Amino acid sequence: MIHEQTSKELSANTTLSHYRIISKLGAGGMGEVYRARDARLDRDVAIKVLPASFSNDQDRLRRFEQEARATSALNHPNILTIYDIGDHEGSPYIVAELLEGEELRDVLNEGMISPRRAIDYALQIVAGLGAAHEKSIVHRDLKPENLFVTKDGRIKIFDFGLAKLRTAKVASGASSEIVTQRAITDPGTIMGTVGYMSPEQVRGQNADHRSDIFSFGAILYEMLGGRRAFQRETMAETMTAILKEEPQDLDGTNSRINPALEKLMQRCLEKKPERRFQSTSDLGFALEALSAPTSSSGDWATANTQIDEKEKASTWRSRMPWMVVGALALMLVVLSVAFFNRPSSEARAARLSFTPPPNLSFNDAQVDAAVISPDGQKIAFSATSADGKNMLYVREINSSDAKLLPGSENPLEPFWSPDSRSLAFGSNGKLKRSDLSGGNAQVLCDAARITGGTWSKDGVIVFGPDYRITFSQVSAQGGEPKQLIFKTDDNADERLQGPYFLPDGRQYLFRRNLGGDSKGIWIGSLDSQEIKLLTTNDSPFVYAPPGWLIFVRNETLVAQAFDASSITLSGEPVPIITGQVNELGNARRFSVSDNGVLVWQGKWQRDYQLVWFDREGKQTGTVDAPMKVFVGQDPALSPDGKRVVVKRDSNLWVIDLAKGTGLRITSTFSQIPTWSPDGSRIVFSGGNGGMSVKASNGLGDAELLLFGANFPAAWSPDGRFIIYLRRGVKTRRDMWVLPTFGDKKEYLLLNSPFDENNPQLSPNGRWLAYATDETGNYEIYVQSFSTDGRLGADKKRVSTSGGTFPVWRRDGSELFFVAADGQMMSSSVKTDGSEFEFGPPKALFKTRMLAWGTNFHEFDVSPDGQRFLIGTLIGEAKAPPPMVILNWTAEIKK
Repeated sequence: MIHEQTSKELSANTTLSHYRIISKLGAGGMGEVYRARDARLDRDVAIKVLPASFSNDQDRLRRFEQEARATSALNHPNILTIYDIGDHEGSPYIVAELLEGEELRDVLNEGMISPRRAIDYALQIVAGLGAAHEKSIVHRDLKPENLFVTKDGRIKIFDFGLAKLRTAKVASGASSEIVTQRAITDPGTIMGTVGYMSPEQVRGQNADHRSDIFSFGAILYEMLGGRRAFQRETMAETMTAILKEEPQDLDGTNSRINPALEKLMQRCLEKKPERRFQSTSDLGFALEALSAPTSSSGDWATANTQIDEKEKASTWRSRMPWMVVGALALMLVVLSVAFFNRPSSEARAARLSFTPPPNLSFNDAQVDAAVISPDGQKIAFSATSADGKNMLYVREINSSDAKLLPGSENPLEPFWSPDSRSLAFGSNGKLKRSDLSGGNAQVLCDAARITGGTWSKDGVIVFGPDYRITFSQVSAQGGEPKQLIFKTDDNADERLQGPYFLPDGRQYLFRRNLGGDSKGIWIGSLDSQEIKLLTTNDSPFVYAPPGWLIFVRNETLVAQAFDASSITLSGEPVPIITGQVNELGNARRFSVSDNGVLVWQGKWQRDYQLVWFDREGKQTGTVDAPMKVFVGQDPALSPDGKRVVVKRDSNLWVIDLAKGTGLRITSTFSQIPTWSPDGSRIVFSGGNGGMSVKASNGLGDAELLLFGANFPAAWSPDGRFIIYLRRGVKTRRDMWVLPTFGDKKEYLLLNSPFDENNPQLSPNGRWLAYATDETGNYEIYVQSFSTDGRLGADKKRVSTSGGTFPVWRRDGSELFFVAADGQMMSSSVKTDGSEFEFGPPKALFKTRMLAWGTNFHEFDVSPDGQRFLIGTLIGEAKAPPPMVILNWTAEIKK
């Protein structure tokens, strides 16, 4: 047996970069695993030190690094998180999250497990594999030793790509892969990985994602039967069995196994890849159908028939990938019919993933949402098409077709009419209504930035037109909105969000935040100015018939008994979904129908890092470690380029770039920082309920400059003017000016029916660059700016194919911006003359920025124009698919 060359064992307190070894956890042919402490982020991690021989083969090492980077981009609860890779004395190592629990192999050594537990593990394995396959990552070495069961029952897949590192192919009855197994003497263990190889792997042929599906089938067989699918006395016999023999039936071993489940497993173990499930998504749908237990053998037969039908259609699916969406629709139909016609005594919850059509994606954490209709038959969702347009779509539960709602560009906070025939939503500064019967969206009234809405059975809509603006009431047919005035002595600094009508159609619940600890869910009425506090819990919520309040608490979706007639809560909150809820503060990412269908979207986190790039797009350094974020860090370089202010955990920090040290300068929610010309102060949004300024050294208290939703963007080089953005009721974002001298009275600089954004003054203060969407797309314009703080009549468009985030080079010779396709652009400019002169924009390199067309400025440029600090996405910025739960109340009755 040939073993890899191992590295010298590491002793406690050995340091690898900023990781300190604590103890050894285990060892194998692929290296040793240690528990270590990450000094930089103050957490325990696992470090796998690979054999030193890896570093002697540069091609092998390169492939390892590529695979490790690809795997680290996977962000899924069922995949081991990779934090870092490095090299210690010639031995490569991987840094990963530290898990507590045991390998699935240890669980299986204790005997077969229950079918319910096996299905639970199977669903998690398939979910993790699906996330990897979606990014074209194939495991190739799936086995119980590479599956970990945490103490809370979660499956973690690890060692992605290590199979690629082994050099020998399977041939002549030998395999170098055996050395990855522990040296136990029973025949099955001698086979090691061979027992889980697909036939194409045994033949040494190319193995794609369907090879992982075969390995999964072998693992599922072992979980259900308590023995291995292809266990023989010798390696050669095992390989022959994989190629030519079928595993023994399980009915003699475990009579509790559902025949449909065994049928599913057998299909995974088909010898020919084209006869297996053609995707983990398809496999997952079939498993989810089986995970909703029924009470009769006839129901099992129905599920079995569904598997047969899928088998007959496999060839068609391989030729038409879009039919995967149809398979989901079929599952939804079967389960929804069973759900709506079930006997009440046998009601069970069933969970299904909602997958958008192949040409659409969920990728905007700030706006994308999926909302179930009151009748539980339709889902409205916002998604982005291949051409980058974010629109609203509706899909019937019993159909695979998604219907586009015309006129729904950039939808916000969609909500249904009580009869499930219409939708209302925010769109480009308007409150709109779309009827499912057809036609373009109807404008109901102005709404600068809707913060939620609700539709009563009497045709009244209550909505929030913007932050820190009281609710308005408007007819569902449109008209002039009427403000709802509350009789209260509270501070005027209040934020109102998410109104939700109760069954009587007059009273409604809403979120109210007065700043500090004064926040909660309140009760209002169309018939009175009186309002009443219901609970101090301040989180997104919905009312669920016949009597529940569903809300978020500590990243857990909970339900509490609520009597809508007496407006009282009772009992304790009961968990529905634990540890996976997307808690975004302002956004509600769950909804409920009148008949027990719950739709929710899992926790949305994106991997992000501040990265330095040169003009060719080559990475030259980083600021801070990678992190998971919802929105970015708003990086802004100081005028001398020696410091950067960023947002961390909703506070502002100033980082000394030479020393790498950070100083927190705010202690309340703060964002969108802008430096004073001398670098001594920073103006920002948030904090004291508006636009404030604070010394950049952190000393003293923040000074409130303007109350309300004002977003600073530029400070004139002479220090006399601060330019900021404010939303207008009819004009969306407008540019305003706050003088720092005299009476310091703000005034309007530029407003129009269009959206003005990202204003930036040239270094000599004579020219203002900004983005506006007056052409239908955001483009960069430049206009003169006088010494008395006014705009001139001249106006020139610089960008040609979309543009936002303009930044001036500090010597005034270049104007940088980001094009619609993410390209960093540069235009040579002359700003000293009486007219603004510029050259045609040139593409520098492609960026992967977090936001486009927003207030948030996710890049800045060094004073010499040679380096770019960019808030960069790591991996794919995709949201987890929404989950549909039929009969959600069964979850809280367990």
